[in-house]
Amino acid sequence: MRVALILLFFVTLSHLNCLSGRRWRNYGWELDSLRYYTIAMDSLLSSQNVKMEMMRTDFYTKTDELAKRMEMLNTRLTEIESQMTGMNVKLTTVQKPAADTTDPTKKVSPEARLLYEAAYMNYVKGKYADAIEGFRTFIKTAPESALAENALYWIGESYAGLGKRQDAVDTFKELFTKYPTGSRRPAALYKTGIIYEEAKDLKTARAFYEQLIKEYPDSNEAALAKTRLK
Repeated sequence: MRVALILLFFVTLSHLNCLSGRRWRNYGWELDSLRYYTIAMDSLLSSQNVKMEMMRTDFYTKTDELAKRMEMLNTRLTEIESQMTGMNVKLTTVQKPAADTTDPTKKVSPEARLLYEAAYMNYVKGKYADAIEGFRTFIKTAPESALAENALYWIGESYAGLGKRQDAVDTFKELFTKYPTGSRRPAALYKTGIIYEEAKDLKTARAFYEQLIKEYPDSNEAALAKTRLK
């Protein structure tokens, strides 16, 4: 009996040792797997960090290039604006009608002339609302000036520039009434025809073109009107 108990003890101990060894081997494999995945994750994170750093560097490089290009563009626009200002000054000088000096009784004061030139400069720059206000102020200041007809014409052109066709037409019709033989009449007739043509009122447009050709057959505007009628 005692021998049997001793044998059972050793068998049980052997079995426990076997289980303990197997468990430790399992722990070893799990640790090895954990180390592998840890190394793999570290490698992946390191790779992602490198890519992120490259993207960040590329972003800052492109941003810097874009800033330089924008600076170059702004410089170029400034140069163009300066050139346009010079051209506008020349155009303004050319625009001064000779009719202004034909009648000494209709001389324009320096103050009134400045109003006219400032308004015209606004027109050239596309500041049509300011141009309209300036030309109307000029007309109130010097209604008898030879430049008053020009001012009225440019008011009509400014309305057209704003897309206010009816106001433009009404202004040109006012010009026809006030200056039936004025120097701006041919241009106003042609422009009125253009406005009606753009509004798809071809019948009325044709009527103004034909009136222009009839009244001023040798004018440049008449030549343009003939082209429109073809």
